[in-house]
Amino acid sequence: MVNLCELTGRINDLATGFRQSAILYAAVEADVFSLFTAGRKTAEEIAKARGWDPRGARIFLDALVAVELLDKHDGAYGNTPVAAACLVPGEAAYQGNIVRHLKAGYMNWFRLEEAVRTGEAVCTENGTNFREDGRSPDDLRNFILGMDDIARMSAVQILDAVDLSKYRHLLDVGGGPGSYSIAFVGRHAAMRATLFDRPEVVDIARAQVSAAGLDGRIAFLRGDFMTDAVGSGYDLVLLSNIIHSYGPENNHRLIQKCFDALEPGGMLILKDFIPDNDRSGPPFSLLFALHMLIHTGEGDTYTFEDVASWTDAAGFAPGRVAAITPQSRLWLAEKPDPGR
Repeated sequence: MVNLCELTGRINDLATGFRQSAILYAAVEADVFSLFTAGRKTAEEIAKARGWDPRGARIFLDALVAVELLDKHDGAYGNTPVAAACLVPGEAAYQGNIVRHLKAGYMNWFRLEEAVRTGEAVCTENGTNFREDGRSPDDLRNFILGMDDIARMSAVQILDAVDLSKYRHLLDVGGGPGSYSIAFVGRHAAMRATLFDRPEVVDIARAQVSAAGLDGRIAFLRGDFMTDAVGSGYDLVLLSNIIHSYGPENNHRLIQKCFDALEPGGMLILKDFIPDNDRSGPPFSLLFALHMLIHTGEGDTYTFEDVASWTDAAGFAPGRVAAITPQSRLWLAEKPDPGR
């Protein structure tokens, strides 16, 4: 028998889900969680530290308890394990940058029907879309460092899933903050990397590489990888979370460019939120396609059949799949070596 209370409850959860996002965004912007690293505090203490209204502070902190980012004992609040690990700046799993990036596009989601109706990205308040060339410097930095929040863990997952010990020169296309280049050359002492990205992004990546002590092993190329030369002589090319920003024609062109840049026997690693061929899942991949519809002019998520059609057309040998998480999946394709 159908339980109508459960059904209506599910609809209510969907209709009010935005509240949890707003609570998280506000807490990260106010750097609330750092205030608890020295111990528990009362609402009055937090209100004084942040210059908040005491009533507002108490209601907000209780909401953070409700979403399990704070806990509360004897009237004093403290970080839960997830907040302590992921929302305190400087911690290894810090996710604050990606949270700020997602907040920048939050209001655009309320124009979803417009994007569905027109098939075009909605615009931000300043009339630009969500791509790098339309972001403010602060938004760009949040985006690039947000990618680092995610990529630090994804890079380790790739290295654990794929043996890259024989490769010597990585081309990191659209390498962003340099997370993958840093991790790859850090794991493999004989490998060096070249990171290709826009000039303003390379400036951020260069600082990250210097902080990692890898200046001599990671080089940089500045430009637009869709229009500018990416060099040659690489035996490994990484396209991580790139294809979802572009349409099929541009992705076909980009993968052909990667093929041309590789030495015979070299390998392309394509990482993305690749849905099943029937587009029935994973859920994250299907929802992320909507994010691309809203925020880019042509982006989408692409199936393994889509990706295989591009690598086959470029001249790669038949590819293979490696899943590192339910939503992040790899497509590995080698350039044939006639000499072998």
